[in-house]
Amino acid sequence: MMGRSLMTGIYAGVTVGTIAYSIARKTQRGKRNLKARAGKTLKNMSSFMDELSDMIR
Repeated sequence: MMGRSLMTGIYAGVTVGTIAYSIARKTQRGKRNLKARAGKTLKNMSSFMDELSDMIR
């Protein structure tokens, strides 16, 4: 009887650990994608401002 409850506890721990790992991994990817998009946007805005200032001159 004790072995069965021990196995149930181990399975529950593994399941919870897997879910926590996948959630943490997903948030890291989201942050990385957000940073990449922000960098691209800043580069595009910089390029646009340079072209606009060249047109004004």
